[in-house]
Amino acid sequence: MISLDDTSKPNLLPYGISSNAPAISLPDTDLFKSERGANAGQFFEDKLRQLNDEYDRLVLLAKQTDIVYNSRYNFIPRVGQVYHLYNTGEYYLLSMIEPERWDKYEFVASFRFTADNIWEIDHGQEATDTTG
Repeated sequence: MISLDDTSKPNLLPYGISSNAPAISLPDTDLFKSERGANAGQFFEDKLRQLNDEYDRLVLLAKQTDIVYNSRYNFIPRVGQVYHLYNTGEYYLLSMIEPERWDKYEFVASFRFTADNIWEIDHGQEATDTTG
C-alpha cells in the first residue's frame, strides 16, 4: 500500500507534489446532479404512472368480477370457459347462450372465468360499460 506521506514514488500519488504538476480539476458535480436527478425523477414518474395504470386496471377488474359474482346463474362456471352477461332490467343474468343466439335481454359483455376465480372481460365481446 502506498502511503500519502511517501514522496519517493510521485507518479503513484493521487496529486501533484510540485508546481509544474498537472492542475487538479474538480469534476462538475452540479451538472452531474442536475442531469442524473432529472433522469431519476423521470424514472420515478414513469413507475408511478405504471402503478396507477395497473391500479386502475385492477379496480375495473374487481368491479367487473363483483358484478358477475352478484349476477344470477344456475350453473357452476368452469375455468377457461366464456360466459355472457345480460341485463334484465332488474338484475344481471349470466348465461352460456351467446348474444348472437339470444336477444331476450340486453347484452352487457362476455367474461372468461379464470383459474384465479376472477372474471376477465373477453375483449371484443363487450356491448356497454360494465362498471355499473
